Amino acid sequence: MYNSETQPQILRAAWEQGLQQGLTQVALNMLKEGIDLALVAKLTGLSLSKVQNLQANDADNSQALVKDFLELSESSLSKIWLNSEEDEAWKDL
Repeated sequence: MYNSETQPQILRAAWEQGLQQGLTQVALNMLKEGIDLALVAKLTGLSLSKVQNLQANDADNSQALVKDFLELSESSLSKIWLNSEEDEAWKDL
């Protein structure tokens, strides 16, 4: 059954969640541009610890993506394009 008081609460919670996600994305973009952590916190209204966590997690995620990409690339090259002699030749470069 529809509760007229529930809908505004749900809308408010969704709006607040969207706002936080937007602020988080702006903070990540600012960090990628090299803006100081304290300034990012001040301009977004996020706590300094939250901004520090974003920076640490973003660096971890970026490194993990690069590692996964390199492993996949090496695996693909060795299985698809390179025969054993070609693979051996590339190791010396």
